Amino acid sequence: MKQVSIIGSGNVGANCAFFIAENRAASVTLVDVRKGLSTGKALDISEAGPIRHYNTKIRGSDDIEAIRNSDIVVIAAGRVRRPDESREDLYSDNIQSLPRICADIREFAPDAVVINVIEPVDRTTLLAQSLLGFDRKRILGIGGLLSSTRLRYMVSNSLGVSPREVTAIVIGPHTPEMVILRNTVRVSGIPADKLLSPELFDSIIAEVREADETILYMAQHSTAFYAPSAAIASLADAILRDTKAILPVSIKLEGEYGLNNIAVSVPVRIGAGGAECVIPVEMSDSEREAFRSAAAALRSSLDRAGGWTDRTGGARNA
Repeated sequence: MKQVSIIGSGNVGANCAFFIAENRAASVTLVDVRKGLSTGKALDISEAGPIRHYNTKIRGSDDIEAIRNSDIVVIAAGRVRRPDESREDLYSDNIQSLPRICADIREFAPDAVVINVIEPVDRTTLLAQSLLGFDRKRILGIGGLLSSTRLRYMVSNSLGVSPREVTAIVIGPHTPEMVILRNTVRVSGIPADKLLSPELFDSIIAEVREADETILYMAQHSTAFYAPSAAIASLADAILRDTKAILPVSIKLEGEYGLNNIAVSVPVRIGAGGAECVIPVEMSDSEREAFRSAAAALRSSLDRAGGWTDRTGGARNA
């Protein structure tokens, strides 16, 4: 059976393990440096199996070597953002452990597809790709997939329809400057702007842009973790089952969309090896300009952060 290993057993890591267990496509290994945490959570998830009707093998370990030969490794070991904290400050903290994590992945799971959820996800996905040295198609972040999921829910909730009937694609950085491709927001194929008033559609988009902040300020001590965990599990399932699903994920771009050496979310065809290809999509003039502006803002943020040379022992600048 295929194996998914999750580095970090906090809220995101543990819920991700639970959702993957319910999908029944792979065994799950939880790893965390906090002694006993992974083992306890793995036992708890396993004991839910008789009620949730899965018998997925789930184990926990304090030893990173437990990820050996994994098909997928999820990096979920970063801390969450605090109210009023900038993403640049969070980036500075969260990259501290990334070199060690990536070295361990290279050693024990060199053939794995890596799914990154550490915030800020686009910047850390780019850094992880550099540190790992893997083909960029094997290092994916969940930014756009998470935002698209939120948008689908909000549209379905406004219309009183099943979220399964709603499609949507969000691209660009996982920041309030994300780009919603309005033409992709459809309900059973019907454009959402035929069903929603312009004012309501605009308010939904604004709510999606601020979803992270809204949850952070409401919960105070916790950012979102159920929806991010579900997004990870969905991406992992597409990889494990080789579904060829088209999902908006963060990936290092090499000329696509006119960008190089930057990671942002774009539509990607997902297969057993990760990203099979980046899918070009038509954008309106305003969407194209918004995408370029958001990417430029992200690059400026990377420049302000000064790369990671001093903090990772010589890795090159972003």
